[in-house]
Amino acid sequence: MKSVFKSALAPAITALSFLCLCVAKTVRAEAGLNSNVTWLVEYDGKSLPAAPWTANATPNRTPNATLENNGLRLVDSDSGFANYRAPFKSTPEDEVIVEVVVKTSAITGSQPKKTASSLWPWRDGAPVAVQVSDGRHQEGLVLFPTQAASFTDRFIPMDTTAAFHNYRLVIRGTNMQIWVDGAKKVDGLGAFWKPADSPEAFIQFGSTAKTATGEALWASVRLGVRKATGAVPKEPVQITVGDAWEIPRADIRQTRPYLYDMGDGLLLMSVAQGPDAFYEPYGLLKSTDTGKTWTPIAGLDKLDTTPLPCLRRPDGRILAVSRWTRTQDDGRVRGKTALLNADATSFEMIDNELILPKEFTNESKGDQIICERHIWNDSDGGATMVVWSRKAVKLADGRSDTVRMSHLMRSTDEGRTWIYFSTIGPGGEPSVCRLSPTEQTAVIRGDRDSQMKQMFSSDGGRTWSKPVRLEVGKVLPDLCLMSNGVLACSYGRPASCLMFSVDGGRTWPSHYVISDKVGFNYTSIREIAPGKLLYVHDAPKMNALLIDVRRVD
Repeated sequence: MKSVFKSALAPAITALSFLCLCVAKTVRAEAGLNSNVTWLVEYDGKSLPAAPWTANATPNRTPNATLENNGLRLVDSDSGFANYRAPFKSTPEDEVIVEVVVKTSAITGSQPKKTASSLWPWRDGAPVAVQVSDGRHQEGLVLFPTQAASFTDRFIPMDTTAAFHNYRLVIRGTNMQIWVDGAKKVDGLGAFWKPADSPEAFIQFGSTAKTATGEALWASVRLGVRKATGAVPKEPVQITVGDAWEIPRADIRQTRPYLYDMGDGLLLMSVAQGPDAFYEPYGLLKSTDTGKTWTPIAGLDKLDTTPLPCLRRPDGRILAVSRWTRTQDDGRVRGKTALLNADATSFEMIDNELILPKEFTNESKGDQIICERHIWNDSDGGATMVVWSRKAVKLADGRSDTVRMSHLMRSTDEGRTWIYFSTIGPGGEPSVCRLSPTEQTAVIRGDRDSQMKQMFSSDGGRTWSKPVRLEVGKVLPDLCLMSNGVLACSYGRPASCLMFSVDGGRTWPSHYVISDKVGFNYTSIREIAPGKLLYVHDAPKMNALLIDVRRVD
């Protein structure tokens, strides 16, 4: 009987052990992290939240909240999506500290058959979240089964379901650090960015979702303030964002821009025109008025052979290469190279061949080698292009997986043949920038863990460092080294964002959300005049704007 009794208690003891361990970690960390904090709002998980907490559920029904030994369980269902909110008061000089101990359960996506990671919190809301407003800005913490994140662009890969974790937000001005179990995971410069919906300062925990559902066990929630010490990190870059204008197209939807400055007042832009699938059509557009208006180039519109990367060659012609490639019956991989005249009014199209090592090249029907946006002239008269491979592989357990790798390829025959040069690193949608004749850096799309990865080369791209995980994500980064020495990087999803580095990408101290409207959130940038970026994004339609970038010494 005793052994049966112990067996029945085992799950509860295990859960209690997890909670005790989390609390112990919190206590050990409090000496430094909680010093001088005045706690204004606290919930201990031992009873239903009472004043100053107020319960909310959508539709207007009672929250599905039950007390358990380890805390308050909030469950979203047809009866409503539950949260609790409490007001607080602080001053602009205060540092706001938020601390929660919580364990998540199952979370659904915002659409049928979609996973939780498909949530875009600003549009869809989030089932398990902590939202904070100081009356000037608002942001917070979103918990997915496999990651903790801000509502916008900061990500921490981790398991949020197996145990309780102590999450801490340290908010000062527009910065928001994220700590997990006493360790700082996100520096959060510029992360507390969104203009507040109202002047009321509040903390809210539970669901902000519209359709997705979730479940979590909340052991404690509290918010405090303390007088900030030390200087606020100075922004090395200041920007002025101009008014956006739409790039209209009546006959087809345009998304996913890839922007190129050909010099001599000519801009080119390759845009997707399909359903985000292999061999979807693209269009190549041109502008001669700094991106205000765009015209499709006849013969290079609504085709799956439309070029994507475009390069002005030393002789004045424009070399451009199709995004898509095809595997031939003999195993060769072929695409198309377009050679346009100087003003992009005429062109000739030729076949090309891409030659990669067997481990990266296409072998099955679903394999694909994709030509990406960055391409440059080499000192020997050739050209280097960035590509990525997408290849199906068999795992040791018999399951199939898709391996994405990014590479450099070179051509010395005007784009007729592209020969493998080096592998940058794992992942797709790479962006590569040459910082000097020998120094290069690359930023690659965040994949399942959402975090973008960065690599460095000090030998002209022949070898690359191991990937460095960035705290930001997630899709289609674009790099641009500006004439003032500032390295700019645009990226997107769920917002359209921009960050800057003044040390060649070693650190990224300046972060901005250019637009929080939702679409594909693919972005592209080019410096079209000294200190002036043209920024193009597709949320919700194709838009462009000018951004003045000033380096602050």
